[in-house]
Amino acid sequence: MLLLVLLVSIVAAVDTKEDLVLEGVYEAAIDLPRIHFILKRELTGPSLSKTEDSELEYAFLDTGASGIVISRETAERMGVSLDAKAKFVDVGVGGEEYFSVSQPLYIGLKGIETQNQGKENTYQFFGPWRFQVKQVEAGILEEPLDIVGMPVMIGQIVVLNSAATNSLAYFAADIKKTNDPKIPEVDVKVSLRLKKFVNTKNPENIPPLPVLTGNLVIDGVTVRYKGKVSKGSWLFDTGATVSLISTKQARALGIMDENDKPLVAKAFSVTIGGVGNMAEMAGFEVDNLTVPALSGRNLVFKNARLGVRDIEYFDEDKGERAVIDGIFGSNFLCASAKMEGMLPSEVSETAFDNIVIDLQKGTLGFDVRSNPKPAIQRQERKELKSLN
Repeated sequence: MLLLVLLVSIVAAVDTKEDLVLEGVYEAAIDLPRIHFILKRELTGPSLSKTEDSELEYAFLDTGASGIVISRETAERMGVSLDAKAKFVDVGVGGEEYFSVSQPLYIGLKGIETQNQGKENTYQFFGPWRFQVKQVEAGILEEPLDIVGMPVMIGQIVVLNSAATNSLAYFAADIKKTNDPKIPEVDVKVSLRLKKFVNTKNPENIPPLPVLTGNLVIDGVTVRYKGKVSKGSWLFDTGATVSLISTKQARALGIMDENDKPLVAKAFSVTIGGVGNMAEMAGFEVDNLTVPALSGRNLVFKNARLGVRDIEYFDEDKGERAVIDGIFGSNFLCASAKMEGMLPSEVSETAFDNIVIDLQKGTLGFDVRSNPKPAIQRQERKELKSLN
């Protein structure tokens, strides 16, 4: 059994107005936010079939997804009907991918940790919407993935249980009502804005298109390495296992030359995937990554480990192709792993109890643990997911 050493170091005290300086975050999130879901054709009708062993369905709650993606396996098991002609082209870390489009469905969601799990009246319903449906099955070593993206989060308050991942439990997600007393208070707030990344005008698209919205962006993210600085607007992506920067940002930091060849030794290499094909990505350790906060008390991640890869999209407003400056992923939100090949060698605890994504106020909140645990050892391992 693989031995994992969990470490966390908080340099700045949490009760001051100084920057919150965190050290020990590794490159890969050990889990991604999960939420239970059911599908219905009619609100008053039955839910579509569940798994044979009656376990509840779960999906990854992904701020980096502009729509809702159902795996081919789930669609076939549940009997989801597809529009015979519709087609949608989406883009991700692996490039473009073609999707089928479902007929309108309602989606019901509830938190992994919710009481009365089997009761349909405990779900919040959204829709009816059309969903993206994968055209191919998952590979031999892959798990079929169902992804619930931004359409369900617009105007909502999302709470992610970060601390659960320190004990290698699921990274549990829930969508809360506005006045829910269980919404935690946060210590640091970061401003979010919506930006459109999908290309609804792609000539390969055939309507009707699936439900689509903008995605969340953090402006003013700053990276420093050996006296050099890069600054940009980063996609906030809870579906990203590994965070990354573009080659342009890497060149500004002196990590890559003008031909995009590394100028420094890589710190890690990982395989990433999601929309598009799987891809190998090299990563590097920078001096620090600073996320600007509304209070002026910024989040500073020392010795941050970042992949380098260009994620292209079509900017409909400017009518041209563009590259995302960076992706701020779940490894900065939950417990994270240092990778040796395909397996984790060490795991670092997260410094946060909860993450609160408030899309009524447009903020990302960090609920900082008051008593981070000392280093401990565990003889458990959790399978890592690649879902950038």
